[in-house]
Formats: sequence, C-alpha cells, structure tokens
Amino acid sequence: MEKKSSYKQILKATGILGGVQIVDILIRIVQMKIVAILLGPTGVGVIGLYKSTVDLIRSASGFGLDFSSVREIARADGTGDSDQISRTIVILRRWVWLTGIVGMLLTILFSGYLSRYAFGDEQYSWGISIVSVVLLLTAISGGQLALLQGLRKITLMAKAKVWGLVVGFVVTVPLYWVLGMDAIIPVIIITGIIILFYSWFYSRQVLVKPIELSVAETFNGGLAMVSLGFFMVVTTLITMASMYIVRAFIANNLGMEGVGQFQAGWTISSLYLTAVLQAMGTDYFPRLSAVSGENGKIVTLVNEQTEVALLISGPVVVGMISFISLVVFILYSTKFSEAILMLQWMMVGTFLKVISWPIGFIVLAKGRGAIHVTLEIVGNAVFLLTVYVLWSVYRIEAAGMAYISMNLIYTIIVYIAGSMLCGFSWTNKSIKLIIIYGIVILLAFLNVQYNTGVILYAIGFGLFAATASYSLYGLNAIIDLKGIYKKIRNKL
Repeated sequence: MEKKSSYKQILKATGILGGVQIVDILIRIVQMKIVAILLGPTGVGVIGLYKSTVDLIRSASGFGLDFSSVREIARADGTGDSDQISRTIVILRRWVWLTGIVGMLLTILFSGYLSRYAFGDEQYSWGISIVSVVLLLTAISGGQLALLQGLRKITLMAKAKVWGLVVGFVVTVPLYWVLGMDAIIPVIIITGIIILFYSWFYSRQVLVKPIELSVAETFNGGLAMVSLGFFMVVTTLITMASMYIVRAFIANNLGMEGVGQFQAGWTISSLYLTAVLQAMGTDYFPRLSAVSGENGKIVTLVNEQTEVALLISGPVVVGMISFISLVVFILYSTKFSEAILMLQWMMVGTFLKVISWPIGFIVLAKGRGAIHVTLEIVGNAVFLLTVYVLWSVYRIEAAGMAYISMNLIYTIIVYIAGSMLCGFSWTNKSIKLIIIYGIVILLAFLNVQYNTGVILYAIGFGLFAATASYSLYGLNAIIDLKGIYKKIRNKL
C-alpha cells in the first residue's frame, strides 16, 4: 500500500504540473511559430542571445536560491515548527531582493562586454542594460515559486504558472505583429512583470507566522541557505557558459542565421522532455530531501521515479525522433531544415538524460555540492570538446552528437556517485525498462537515418504506437488508470 501510495503521489504531481507544462508547450509552439514567421532565423537568434545573456548573469548573481531554498523550506516544513518555517521563508524573501538587485547592476556594468561577446559589437549594449531589470523580476518570482514548491503547494504553484503563461502570451504576442524586431525587449520585460505578479499573488495565500528578524539574522540565515546554492550557481554558470560559448562559436562561424538554427533545435529538444522532467522534479526533490538521511528510502524513491520517468518519456522520445522533420516545419518553417539533423542526435541524448536525471538529485538532496560541480564540469567539458572536434566535418550536426557524448559520460559518473553516497543501484525492473526503451529508440534513430517517405513514417508510427501501448500497460500496472479515468469521467 505504501509503494502504491508513493507511485500515486509521483503521478498525481506529474499530472498537475504536467498539465501546466502542456499549456506552456502549446503557448511556446504558437509563440515560436509567430516569431519564426515574422522575424525569421535572425530574430530567433537575437532573442536567444538576449535570454542566454540574462540567464548567464542571473546564474552568477542568484546564489542558486530558487533551488537550494526548496530544500531548506522542505526540511523546515518536515519539522512541523511554524517558527522555523516562517524564519526560512522571511530569509528567502529578503535575499531574493538582494540577489536581483546585484544581478541587475552587474548586467548594466558589463553590458558593453556582453554585447561584444554575444553579438560581435556594442550595438546591443543598451538593449542588454534595459533587459537587466528582468533579473530583479525573475529573482523575486523565483523565490515565491520556490516557497510554494518547498511547501509542496503544487496546486497553487500550478495556478501561478498557468496564469502567468496565458496572460503573458495574450499581452505580448501582438507586440511582435505591430513592432517586429523592436518588440523583443518590451516582450521580455513585460513577460517578467506578469510572471512576478501571479507568483506573488498565489504565494501570499500561504499563511506565514509573523516573525521579526534583524539584518544580521537575515544575513547569517541566508548564508546557510546559499551554502548549497553556491555550488548550484557554479554548476548553472558552467552550463550557461557552455551554451553561451557554443552560440558565440556558431555565430562567428555561421552568423546569426546559424545561431537561429541551433536555437530552434535546442529549444525543441529541451521543450518537450524538460517539460516532463520539470513536472516530476517539482515534487520529487522536496520528497527526496525529506528522506535524505535514510539511504534505503532514497534508493527506493529514485528507482520509482526512474520507472515513471521512462514510462512517460519513452513514447515522447520515440515520437520526436520519428517525426522530427514535421515537428520542425510545423513549429518553425522550412527555413530551419538544418536543425533537423542535429535534433535527431539530440533526442537520443535525451533518453540518457532521463536515465541519469533521477540519480542526480541524490547528490543535491545529500547537500554534496562539490560532487555536483564536478559532475557538471565533466559533462560540459565533454560537450564543448566534442563540438570543437567534430565541427569541421559535421557543422551544426556536431552539437547533437556532442549532446549524446555529454549525457553518456554523465550517466556513468552520476551512477557511480549515487552508489558511493547511498549504495544506489537500479532494480531489475528499472534495468528492464532501460533496455526495452533503449532498443526501440535505437530502432527509431536508424529508421530516420536510412529510410525516407512513406516507409519512414510507417515504421516510425509503428514504433511510437508500440512504445505508447507498452507505457500505458506499465503505468496501469502500478496505478489503476482505468479507475482514475472512471472517476474523472463521472466528475465530468
């Protein structure tokens, strides 16, 4: 019964937040299509560089609070001590203001350098300075959402995200039609304001016991919170810097249109699978943090999460590989055909990411930041080295091959780390699922490499249908899907 309850909790949280991700995906699909048509590859590239620039500075100045604070709030909530919970929340709310202001000032200070490195000259330095206000907005909204996640207020968190997405889309998309390229900066800022409003509105519905904290207490309490956050900053910086270097490398070799091709491929590869993993991880990390001192429970929970992740994401990966050309043409246009070859490789890499993803949280739940940094350094170094070595022959396609190399090496080393920290190992059921989905994904990849036309799509559809049927069978075995369907139908 306890095992069934655990699976049910995983699927319930995934269902709620998965719905949010579906809304996010649908909105991004329409928005990407509009931007691709109105602005073309150049516009997509400019937007990507603006966002990557802001994300890079935010990673440096945010101290990882939007992630590390989830762990601290979850642990405080587990004690049942209202004073400790309130103290943690107040410290978080004060620190996100500090980190947001620091990030904004750093962006303005280095705007010229950032413009030269990302765009090749200082033409965009003024734009980067204006966009810097987003760092303050996202820092505050990130702290509010972290509060809801740490307390596992999944429904409130889902509402905040959905309203932010929908209202942001309705308000900002018309600006691209009216202003064209000039709408890029206003859209980024307005989106940040809307997301901040809804995250604040719903987080305020959580009752927090009034508590007085001095400046010294706030500072010292925040230092404890950012101890893990510091390592998260380093790892996020490594990842963002890696993507930044790759985008700049492509810009120098292929121009802004090449960056647009890469950005389109990277967005599609991360949009769907990351949506699944984020939906599950939102509830998974607080649960894992709550049992971080009990190795047996950690091993059980990680294997359960691995099984569910494979069952849900397996058909997605197979479908994306099989119909990737249609996806690119629908979401963007025929001008983005170069992204297809890269994506075929990247989608294979996402399967490895699904396998390693649940294990990686062991390191974070244990608070072993140095190990987490080491793992990320190795993975990103492999990615950059592979892109550089293969670029002269494969060009954009090299990025997809590098993504596989990175995730393969990361899976191996994170498994070793998990084994050392808590004696982790995959159960026979997890191994069985890895082998089955691995074979089908390999067949799907070979199909798109060697077949064309009707044969390609016929085989692709067959593989997708078989994988989806197997996943439904597997999910029904661990939780009564038919019963859930009947309850939903009766309510409707």
